[in-house]
Amino acid sequence: MIDALFQYTRSRVTDQDISDFSPSDPGHGNYVRMWTQIRRSGVVPREVEFDLSEVIGLVGGWGKPCRYDGEPGFHRFRRFTSAVGHALLHFGNDSEEVRPSNYLARDLLIDLDRDSRKHISIVHAASIATREALLKTNSEEGYPFYTLATMILAQIDRDWSGAEAAASQLICDESAVRHNEALNWMITDDRFLLGLSNYDQLHNEWISFAKELKNPNHHEDTQLVIDALKPKGITSHGRPTSCPP
Repeated sequence: MIDALFQYTRSRVTDQDISDFSPSDPGHGNYVRMWTQIRRSGVVPREVEFDLSEVIGLVGGWGKPCRYDGEPGFHRFRRFTSAVGHALLHFGNDSEEVRPSNYLARDLLIDLDRDSRKHISIVHAASIATREALLKTNSEEGYPFYTLATMILAQIDRDWSGAEAAASQLICDESAVRHNEALNWMITDDRFLLGLSNYDQLHNEWISFAKELKNPNHHEDTQLVIDALKPKGITSHGRPTSCPP
């Protein structure tokens, strides 16, 4: 599924997009050469290096509004850099070296083409696959953000049963991270989900995504997630501490 995301974004970005929207710092020429080679070859390097992570992070915005928002070429390039970031995670690179996992999960959503069922389907599958990959590492406390992304994407696709299953899974995932000694040692914030990560520059965007969530079937866990992710919403206290397998 990650290769499908990469190939989809690669087929739509152009060399000109890469040149126009690579960061305009002294490394610009190196960035353009590397990213053009990735686009032309269809091969993602298996190990992260500076010219990869720097571009993924800067194009992603690091939580700051981007002056290129609204320009189609920029969004094509950001989809492409995000896809490469996800491929690097699936190759076993740590998100601390690529881009924080909750930021990469947000990147899947921010440039979603809601008019394209194909793009929605590919991104949805990539979100599910990345949650599973990060969960297996037992070292990535941000994996529940992909569960929320999956819930959001299912709702966009009007897959209400899938969205409800993701809501229930999110409650379990959030609790599981908090009770996992390998993951919870830096968690001091009891806000539901948002408290799992110290990388908080994009939390307002997650809250904005959550504001779009609906609950047409009056599903209990869906409503819990909606309420928990409201500004000043409920904390993790009172959520389930264990879930069925």
